[in-house]
Amino acid sequence: MQKFIEATRTDLAALEPLLVEYLLTPNEPTNDVLRHIFAAGGKRIRPGLFLLVSQLINYSGAHRMPIAAVCEYIHTASLLHDDVIDNSSLRRGKPTANAIWGDETAVLAGDLIYSTACRLMVKTRSLDLIDTFAECIRFMSESELFQLELLWKSDITREQYDRVVEGKTAILFEASCKTPGFLAELPSDVCTALGQYGRHVGFVFQIADDVLDYVGSAQDVGKSVAADLRAGKVTLPVLCGITNEQQKSQRTLSDLVSKVLTDGTCTDEELSKIVAAVQSSGGVELAREQAMTHVRAAQNALRKATQELPPPDPLRTHALELLLSLPESLLLRSK
Repeated sequence: MQKFIEATRTDLAALEPLLVEYLLTPNEPTNDVLRHIFAAGGKRIRPGLFLLVSQLINYSGAHRMPIAAVCEYIHTASLLHDDVIDNSSLRRGKPTANAIWGDETAVLAGDLIYSTACRLMVKTRSLDLIDTFAECIRFMSESELFQLELLWKSDITREQYDRVVEGKTAILFEASCKTPGFLAELPSDVCTALGQYGRHVGFVFQIADDVLDYVGSAQDVGKSVAADLRAGKVTLPVLCGITNEQQKSQRTLSDLVSKVLTDGTCTDEELSKIVAAVQSSGGVELAREQAMTHVRAAQNALRKATQELPPPDPLRTHALELLLSLPESLLLRSK
């Protein structure tokens, strides 16, 4: 992960002021809101992926930075709306826009960011790119609605979990890796393979995040331990622990989780017991094993994509090596 950050540092530093610049309006109070939103920082992994894939396929055209911004805009706008839905007051240790300016301003700021993303897409004149991002936004919204249906339910299936992850996380990773191919006018099968790489990286990223919810410290992760379950969300480590019949603690975990979801609330003591049961039932290890299948699938898809590309120069070889190593490093991250 550190190598990925270092490789994209220069490009992302150049992108950072553009994230606000593309959005500026004649209304200075609105601009203050936008500056606050992007000053919160973040990993910028989606535009980073877009820029690194662009390097891999040797795309350096005029739309490189604007579409990198689109990758971050779609993510940021979704977070703004999430914060309103969840009534969140902090994100990345800083007050959320809704906490400072109210829900109306936060929602409208998200809409402004989405609409600016649309304008930047249209300027590419690539219907494939526009359709990919439009489908991404639609699927993300649909999955948010689906996740709301699953809150506080104890009978969540693996298929339902995967559907939420694909829509909330993987679809934007897929678009971020696929769209450089459209801009470079690569064959459709190469673009598809690049998208498959991104989709599997998105699954790894989300599963790793869900695992950290049960093994990370609140200081490192930036949120309280077992925060997802506290919010009524059942994630993969819990699902794996509950269905692992080879562990005696599997039944204990199932009972504890069912009680919390039925009551609609939980004490710190109950959460501590659940965290311990997830770990002792093998839920963490099994979730990581599932993520490793996505690591291998991502690497295979990327190798397939590069088969039809010209022999790489040293710069492109470095990009390929980083992209191949990224999925596993995301799985092993500690925050």
